[in-house]
Amino acid sequence: MTTTIQAIVFERVNEVGFGTFTLPDMNENQMLVKTRYTFVSSGTETRVLGGYYGAADKFPLIPGYTAVGEVVSVGGNVKGYRVGDMLSYNPQTNLKEINSQWGGQASMHLVGVDQKPMLLPKGSDPLDYVVSPVAAISLRGVMAAQPQRDECAVVIGQGVIGAFSAGFLVNKGCRVIAVDLSEARLQRSLSYGVHACVQASDPDALERILAYCDGGANIVVEASGSPQGVALAHKLIRKTPNVFRDPKTYYVNPISGIVGHWPRIVYQATYIDKLSLDPRVDLNSEGVLLLMPGDRGNEDRLNAIEAIRSKAIDPRLYIDRVVPYTEAAAAYEQLRLHPNDVFSVVFDWA
Repeated sequence: MTTTIQAIVFERVNEVGFGTFTLPDMNENQMLVKTRYTFVSSGTETRVLGGYYGAADKFPLIPGYTAVGEVVSVGGNVKGYRVGDMLSYNPQTNLKEINSQWGGQASMHLVGVDQKPMLLPKGSDPLDYVVSPVAAISLRGVMAAQPQRDECAVVIGQGVIGAFSAGFLVNKGCRVIAVDLSEARLQRSLSYGVHACVQASDPDALERILAYCDGGANIVVEASGSPQGVALAHKLIRKTPNVFRDPKTYYVNPISGIVGHWPRIVYQATYIDKLSLDPRVDLNSEGVLLLMPGDRGNEDRLNAIEAIRSKAIDPRLYIDRVVPYTEAAAAYEQLRLHPNDVFSVVFDWA
C-alpha cells in the first residue's frame, strides 16, 4: 500500500517550504505512526535552517527530532505495541526523494521497534508529552550533577534546555538562580519556581549572582551556548570553604558545601565557537566536576515522561504556541528572528 505524507522542508538557508512524499513499504519490524504533534525551539532546528550541523550540504531536507503520534498499523513481528497506542519516538524519515535531518516534521513515520519508541500513559494528552525528548536532555544533565536539597544552582541561558534544567533543579529542592539576556525569558523562569533572576547584561551581574549564592554555586548549568556564558560559569562555581576567605573574618561553612560533593559545572549547550579552558586559572578551586552529558538515552526519555506524568514539571509552561503545521514558515521565521519573544512552537498535524 502506498502511503503519501506531507512534510516541512528546509529548501535552503533560512527558507522553509513544504513537500509531498511517499513512504517506503513498512516491514515486519516497523509500525506506521500518524503524527499528532511535533515540537521545535529556537535552538537546534533554527541552526540547521541556518546551514549549521552539516546541513549546508544537505538542502533541501526534512528537519525535526521530536514527535508524538498514534500507531495506525503494526508489522507482523512487532510485539508490545498495539494499534491506537500513543507514542513518543525518535522520528527518522529516510526517503529516496529528499534528505532528512532528522525527518520528524512529517505527517506520518515508519517507526522500528529497535528505535525504542516510548509508550505514553494511557488516556494522557499527547500535547503534554511532545516536549519529553527535549526535556530528557536537560533531565540527564541535572541527574548527572546529583543535586542535593538546599544546594544553590545557577542556570545560564533560559532557552528550552536551560528552562527545563531550571525546572528540574527546582523540583529537586535547589535554590535556583536563572541568568539570561532576555527579560521575557527571565520572567518566564519565575513560573518554574526559580529563586531569583539576573540580567546577564547588568554591569554587576557576576556580583549580583554571587550575592544570591553566598560566594558561589554548588551547581552551574551552562545552557547559553556562548563563550561568555562559559566564562561566567567558571567564575560562579563555589570555592573550597574558607580557603579563599580572610581568616580573620568570622564564617561558618555552608552545609551544602560539605555534603561530599565537589561543585559541578554541567555543559548543556552546543557551541559553534571553539572554547578554551585553563582549569587552574579559570576555576581556581580545589575540586570541580565538569559534566558533559551530551544527548539523552532511552532511560532519560522514560524518566522525562514520568516527570511529566507525576507533575514534577508542567510541560505547558514550556510551550509558547500551538499552530497548524501549515504555518511552519512563519513560525520558523519568528523562532529565528525573535527567539526572545517566541520560546517554542508545537506543530499540530491533526
